[in-house]
Amino acid sequence: MADLAGDQDSNETLGKSNSILAPADIFLAVGFSAAFVIGVTGNVVLLLASALSRKLQSKTSCLIVNLCVSDLLVSAAQPFQIVPILDRPLSEVLCQLTAALDILSVGSSVITMMLIAVNRCVLIIKPKHAYNRVFSSRNLVVMVTMSWLFPAVGLVLPQLTGHGRLGYHALTRLCICDFNHKNANTFVYLVNFVSTFSFSVTFFSYCLLFKHVKRSALKTRPRSIMPAEKNCRRYTELVITKNLLCVVCCFVLCISSFAGVFIVIPFLQGPALHRVLSVMPYVSLPLVFDSCLNPFIYGWKHPHLRVVMACVLRRRWRDIPEPSRLLARILAYNTGDRQTPQVFSVAKSCETQSKNLTIDTNNM
Repeated sequence: MADLAGDQDSNETLGKSNSILAPADIFLAVGFSAAFVIGVTGNVVLLLASALSRKLQSKTSCLIVNLCVSDLLVSAAQPFQIVPILDRPLSEVLCQLTAALDILSVGSSVITMMLIAVNRCVLIIKPKHAYNRVFSSRNLVVMVTMSWLFPAVGLVLPQLTGHGRLGYHALTRLCICDFNHKNANTFVYLVNFVSTFSFSVTFFSYCLLFKHVKRSALKTRPRSIMPAEKNCRRYTELVITKNLLCVVCCFVLCISSFAGVFIVIPFLQGPALHRVLSVMPYVSLPLVFDSCLNPFIYGWKHPHLRVVMACVLRRRWRDIPEPSRLLARILAYNTGDRQTPQVFSVAKSCETQSKNLTIDTNNM
């Protein structure tokens, strides 16, 4: 990375001398802006849905909420990434804080997706007592804490020991990592390790799930099965397969280009390295959009979340199934009935949708 140091000043001068934005810069600015709007809106709605309905407050929902928080932070940081892309000055401190927030949130998001995959795998394949032992309340707290602590250690420790530095680089035009630093490859190796390990565990977990679902479908097909029950079983298998397929495909598509660039960076020098670093904004955009897709994957595809999120978007708070204590108190306060905050019934529309879309959560 040291060979880039001599080109930094000339690259920065060249970048800031262009008063007219290129179409590629406009495309990147629009893309990161869309990621900000969609990501913040989707994750806020999903967080509200999880907080307002007791039906969504489960062990798996704890991981989904953690994923939403990390995705929300990733989306919220994107306006600051647009500033250097548009060749506008950004203070060094603010740039480093933006880079730290992005790396910390993306790292936590990738690790949480891995934990959700393991959670689904253990829930469906293993007995219920084994699932309760592995994903106990104490273990869940440890998992959520580690999903933030591990990226934080990987972010702070290299900088304290002089093995890397966060900041802006003229070629990448992003606040992520100063590739002019002589030990910049330390961050590259950490990103490669986290991405490879998380993807491997996620992919292996879903492979086990597909294998288990297929084997179970073959074993549980008695000749005397009723047509209605058979159709229900097929529908459940179809929903499970689609959910897992969406999760795996979106995860692979969003992270593959970014991880691929980081894999080849340590082996390149000179003009080849310059060309790879110049495409960093374009491969970062799909990674950022992954934070926008997660609310749709884990929200709209989930039978219970779908109903609650629809009520939240329509602001039909009284129609939310199984309102939480927070929602019950808010509704009681607004109606003036502070002594009976639990007398709220589910509206027929949302109740009907919930019954039609409800699938055994132990199979999802």
